[in-house]
Amino acid sequence: MILPVLLLSVIVGVIAVPAIQRLFDLKKVPPLSVLVVLAAMACPAYVASTVLDPGASLQTESIKAQKDKVEMTLPEGHSLMVTAELSEDEDLGKTSYALRVKGDKWAQNLTGTVKRSGSGGGPDVDVVDGEGISTGTRRSGSVGEDLQERYDIKGSGAVEITVTNYNGGAATSLILDVVKGPPAVPVLWGFAALIAILGLYLELKKGCERFSGDMATLACYGALLPQSGITPLDNVRGIAFAGLGAILLGQGAVQAIAWVGNKYLSSLERAAEPPPEPEEPRRKKRRRS
Repeated sequence: MILPVLLLSVIVGVIAVPAIQRLFDLKKVPPLSVLVVLAAMACPAYVASTVLDPGASLQTESIKAQKDKVEMTLPEGHSLMVTAELSEDEDLGKTSYALRVKGDKWAQNLTGTVKRSGSGGGPDVDVVDGEGISTGTRRSGSVGEDLQERYDIKGSGAVEITVTNYNGGAATSLILDVVKGPPAVPVLWGFAALIAILGLYLELKKGCERFSGDMATLACYGALLPQSGITPLDNVRGIAFAGLGAILLGQGAVQAIAWVGNKYLSSLERAAEPPPEPEEPRRKKRRRS
């Protein structure tokens, strides 16, 4: 768990520290900017805590073959975690599966692939708590492996989960856990949009240089984390990809809007300036005869 937390901290720090330094360079720091910085930094920190450490499982079931069925209860705001129980034969590198989750008047299809490298990955860990265990075939994944997936389910309540496809020998079974999910994606994107708007206001009206792009990057980072396949066992790659996407959105799209806004305001200021006074024409000197 140390490596993903360290990587997340580095990405947030690289964006936040220069933004804070530029704020202190102002003659007067706008109070609103302090609140925006705190909110923008809190967003990825809180979301990361929910995807890296979802807490104790409310219910656990196991499936291992096509047509297997289990009944589970999914409270609102919770996700379904699927973890591979790996085969002892490391030459078997892949298992593809498909699940159908059926609730009351709704259904959802889930697909995934378990991938592992022949050399194995990190140490054996408990699925939820992240504590070391002495035996078992669940472990943290290395780069390029997919050993665990988290699915956001569109419904809640009692559900029936049916295995509609199960091919490959990498996983002898799949462990299904009901865990607390991250905030809803629309809520996170709405929050990111709000931070971007406040950042644009502070940059264009209060002179906070590059503030909108930096704050939007942090907020977009929080919005992208749940969509990057980050789980307690598979996390480093998702944290890096989410950071890259956030930089493209914040430093690219939002900062481009700020650049256009600054150019427009500059043109208005130039247009409002009084025209320069015309110079008096010079009199020609008469030549003496």
